[in-house]
Amino acid sequence: MPAYTVNALRHALRVTVVALIVAPFGAQAADPPLDLDQPYTATASNPVTYNISISLVFTPPYHTKKAAVWMVRPPSLPGQEVSDYTVTPAPTAEGPDPLYGNSLMYFQFNQPNGAQILTPHYKLVCSELHWDLDPAKVLVVKKYPPTFDRYLRSEQKVVVNDQIQAVARRIVGDSQSPFEKARKVILYVIDALTYGHDLCSLQASSLHALSNKHGHCSDYHGFSTALLRAVGVPARVAYGIEPVDRKKASPSHCKLEVYLAPYGWVNFDVSETDKLLTKLEQDETKSPTDKTAARAQTLARLFGGFKDNTWYRMTAGTDYPLVPAPAAANPPLIRTAYIECDGEPLPDPDPSNPANKLFAWHLLIDWGREAGAE
Repeated sequence: MPAYTVNALRHALRVTVVALIVAPFGAQAADPPLDLDQPYTATASNPVTYNISISLVFTPPYHTKKAAVWMVRPPSLPGQEVSDYTVTPAPTAEGPDPLYGNSLMYFQFNQPNGAQILTPHYKLVCSELHWDLDPAKVLVVKKYPPTFDRYLRSEQKVVVNDQIQAVARRIVGDSQSPFEKARKVILYVIDALTYGHDLCSLQASSLHALSNKHGHCSDYHGFSTALLRAVGVPARVAYGIEPVDRKKASPSHCKLEVYLAPYGWVNFDVSETDKLLTKLEQDETKSPTDKTAARAQTLARLFGGFKDNTWYRMTAGTDYPLVPAPAAANPPLIRTAYIECDGEPLPDPDPSNPANKLFAWHLLIDWGREAGAE
């Protein structure tokens, strides 16, 4: 069992929810309780400090009476420390969403005229996280507590229907270990999907991925989440920001998180791994032997549980209720913001899509990276 951090140990001692668990590989030490709020049990290393300034610029349609904007404030977590947070203008209201506790901020603009700008500033210390997963130590859970239902359910975009269940059962076969189920699902998704922004849902749609076999990070991880939920493994999509690649048209990026007892939530970047493996396969400078070795190394890092220091989490989970409630249908997720003008949602932009040339809003981000590690 991996060593818990001091904070994680203290938190675990306060947990009272206990589930019936059996070990898949013989006798083990006393099983830990299942806790959705268990801090990451990964080892943090290589911290990098960023001074982040984000400008959300949007243009309400002419004669808009009321514009409403929902954004998310990044949390402090193991592997990411947020401090000195300010936002201009100040939110009209803020608080956690009632399902997952994501920190929502709401802004209201009455009779807005021309472009509107919201600008959060903060300092971020972002570290690599290594879970060093041992498959033999991942426990088989016979029955999850009811608090886990939100991570096993079907949602408006992360759909778990009969078709998804049939595909998932075919993928995992008779595997019982949650780790082995996750490994098989992730390898299937890497093999089945092709990465691209020209045909993507932007909404973590499992059915889009299943039908089109094409998408970007949200489709990879929404599909993976639905398949895992279909075979009884709690999973979620975690959206965040990559404060490093200035060539990217959009800084938003999501990952898959899977609950694997006793490790808790573990991070897997399925789409980026697929992109790395595709690039490796197309590299004509490498020999077949070198490619095989590099592929094995890439997958070993993926299945060991890894988060780099160039991504930080903004939200965990999808299909959570916005507060206050929007006038239109509740969106399936917030990638960077959700905006309504007189009750009509502005389209979520994807500037990485070469066919998309009209945008109602966009993010401008400046991040100063401090030299050296802390």
